[in-house]
Amino acid sequence: MSIEKKPGKIAQRLILSVVRAIIRCRSRIEIERNDTMGLKPPYLILANHVTNWDPLYLNCYVDEPISFVTGASLFRNPLLAKVLHYTGAIPKTKYKNDTRTIRGMMKAKKHGRVIGLFPEGNRNWDGTTEPLIFSTAKLVKMLDIPVVIATISGGHLSSPRWADSHRRGMIRLSLVKKWDAGAFADISPETIHRMLTDALAHDEMEWQARTGAAYIGKAPAHYLERLLFICPHCEQPGQLRSEQDLFGCKSCGYTVRYTPQGNFAPFTHPLKFATTRDWNRWQLGKLERAVREPEQLPQWEPVMQDHVHMYISEADQPFRRIASGNLRWRAQQASILSFQGEAGQAYSFPLSRLEGLNVQLHHKFEFYAEDKLYRFLFYQPRTSAYKWLKFITALEQRASRQTWEA
Repeated sequence: MSIEKKPGKIAQRLILSVVRAIIRCRSRIEIERNDTMGLKPPYLILANHVTNWDPLYLNCYVDEPISFVTGASLFRNPLLAKVLHYTGAIPKTKYKNDTRTIRGMMKAKKHGRVIGLFPEGNRNWDGTTEPLIFSTAKLVKMLDIPVVIATISGGHLSSPRWADSHRRGMIRLSLVKKWDAGAFADISPETIHRMLTDALAHDEMEWQARTGAAYIGKAPAHYLERLLFICPHCEQPGQLRSEQDLFGCKSCGYTVRYTPQGNFAPFTHPLKFATTRDWNRWQLGKLERAVREPEQLPQWEPVMQDHVHMYISEADQPFRRIASGNLRWRAQQASILSFQGEAGQAYSFPLSRLEGLNVQLHHKFEFYAEDKLYRFLFYQPRTSAYKWLKFITALEQRASRQTWEA
């Protein structure tokens, strides 16, 4: 199968009936609105991205099989690549221009496919829609087909990106046909980008506050240190640790309880932040300020070193493991990321040459350097790949500001 040929109706119904049964065992699904009923393809579905199950949620409640725009690195797994090709998935190199994606989407339009796209480019971490990739606005204008906005509510709280375990509760889906073909003919990409940003905005914690939804699971705070890495009480990085439903700092003892509502309750001290969203916003601001002030950077040096397996992929080939060792950043060489292998291998990566920084799942940190895709797998389960992404991004933004000011 391919983009040109849809999966057969019988196979589609059989597979989706099994998937739908699994989903309903895991969560209580509510369809708030579904404008795709009777809608003739081609059309485009844009959705917020909160769980690995998002494509399945949408496919189960859309009559036509969806050609999803999918991260190109997933195609480097031979078995998974066969599944993706069967469903008509369209490869996209994350955070880089990729003409294959444009050609694939135009082909899908030509052959009357439903095209699925997550404009954030990756799952969000705290339930709030991330900034959209700007090129989405250009793609929407170019395709000139109806646009459906899909909102997945409750997905983040049922399967937070930082967690390993699922929590049982409500997931609400809404599919609203927002625009018809021709709607963007005389509108600039900048304006379209703002319109899409408004349409896809979703704040999980605001939604939870309105609905009172609760999510039940074992050890609900477990691995929260993959997201939150600065203590709000003593402001030390890298000292937080989770245990069952508790999350606290090893340095100062500040501890909170993570509730079924996805909020924090006080445990040892007065509460600093009530949600992961608010804590995360604060820590990212704290990180940006630390990067701007050189005297603060040395305290990050012990935090920015972790054990990893290092992989390389070239020319869309499967990843091959190069070595195990330490990924490290040092304040004295602030513009360089380094890897030291256990068998003596050494790599240096100037930050100015890195492209497409992203995190796959919760523990695979990736970037392109010199047309090679590097993947660092953090095999210690409490390690925060998100910390690495945000720290390196902040350093890159500081360098860009300094270049612009000069």
